[in-house]
Parts: sequence; C-alpha cells; structure tokens
Amino acid sequence: MSFAQYRVSTVGIELEETLQELLDEGVIDLDLSEIIKKRFDKAIMTVLKKWVKDKPVIKGKLKHYQNCDNVWVFHVSNPEIRVSSYSLPVQMSEPLKIVASDSKLISEIGPKKVRKKYLEKKKN
Repeated sequence: MSFAQYRVSTVGIELEETLQELLDEGVIDLDLSEIIKKRFDKAIMTVLKKWVKDKPVIKGKLKHYQNCDNVWVFHVSNPEIRVSSYSLPVQMSEPLKIVASDSKLISEIGPKKVRKKYLEKKKN
C-alpha cells in the first residue's frame, strides 16, 4: 500500500513533472517512475519524522471524520492552528481537511521489495 500525500507538496509536484518529462523522452519507463515515487514517499516521511520536532495544535469544530485502512480523514471547520506554545495562532476561514496515516503501513513498502519486483519484470 502506498500513500501519495506528500506528492501534492511543491517538491512532489516538481518530481512528478520531471518524471513525466523523462517518461516522454524515453529515458525511464513507467515501472522505474513508480519505484522513484514510492521511494520519495518513504524518504519524505522519514525526514519529517526525524527533523520536525514541533507539533501543531489544532482547535476547531470537528464536522466529520472517517477511518479506512488505517488512514484517518478529519474535516474541521473554523480551524485555529498553533505550531508551538509560544507562536501566534493562525485562523482560517475555510474548512481544513487533515489526512493522517499509520507510519507502519508506509514502512511496509520496503524499497528492496519494490526494486526486486522491478528487476524481475525487466528480466521477463
């Protein structure tokens, strides 16, 4: 199972565009592109887990939530976000959608499994 939540960041969008250019030019194939995207997802998660120490505090009215395959989605109206106890709160007028996933699920996507599968496909 792979999560593409980091692909909508600026870095993720640029990666998608670069991979598409390489696909169009025939430099890489679709399978290699998918391997790169999965490694990107795992690398971003690892970096964020290691380097981000501040945890946000979100206040607001919880309108709706759901859980499907250990992926939680929360819809919060009138959110107020505070990054740390000493920062000023940021208030948003639009509803906020939070998507959270279990990091254990992402770590199950080991790059060795993906790479092995890709190499087997190349041989055939």
